[in-house]
Amino acid sequence: MIFVCANCEGGAELADRAAEASGEEVRRVGCMNACAQAPVMAVREPGREAYLFGPVSTEAAAETGAFLSLYRAAPRGRIADATGLPVLRHCLIGRIPDL
Repeated sequence: MIFVCANCEGGAELADRAAEASGEEVRRVGCMNACAQAPVMAVREPGREAYLFGPVSTEAAAETGAFLSLYRAAPRGRIADATGLPVLRHCLIGRIPDL
């Protein structure tokens, strides 16, 4: 699931671009407490690590589909080589271990 902070300036545009690039539903949520890095996007799926990105430009959001491919192919969602994400990988704020 892709989450985008709807409170962030640029959040609506980010949500639209991420949905377009990934073909997935993007859930617009309230504040994710990363305002200094706005706009922010998170990806989380059961049994996989969660990722938080920001600030995510339109160019970086265009890589959302490629990110999801790597994420779903990686054991437990831990991407070892993100060189295929030349812009988005530099937006990574943090990775949260799976449960």
